[in-house]
Amino acid sequence: MASAHYRLDPLTAIVDHNTLQITGRTRDVCANEPLAAKFAAFGWAVRTVDGHDLAELTAALSGSLEPGKPTALIANTRKGRGVSFMEDVTRWHHGVPNDDEYARAQAEIASAIDRIQRGNR
Repeated sequence: MASAHYRLDPLTAIVDHNTLQITGRTRDVCANEPLAAKFAAFGWAVRTVDGHDLAELTAALSGSLEPGKPTALIANTRKGRGVSFMEDVTRWHHGVPNDDEYARAQAEIASAIDRIQRGNR
């Protein structure tokens, strides 16, 4: 509320909205929806983006949405994205991989980077 009251339009808050918290889905443990409406109710300009899309994130961060208002950027993401056994699994909010899981995750990430560099997203 203070940010909107003081018209802090250079301020941008980025919310990593992956819908998980340490003990389960946010909707089940401590619901935060409708997140965009809550920020708007406190006087923020709000934009919701795909948090995995660098072009979309870059465009959203290129300036304030509305003069005189701080910006809330809700970046919808999937926890663990890109690692098959970790993606959208609550355990990995706080889990530590064993050596085999770590090696597997590293291999999957390296493969994804290679695909991106070749232009095959």
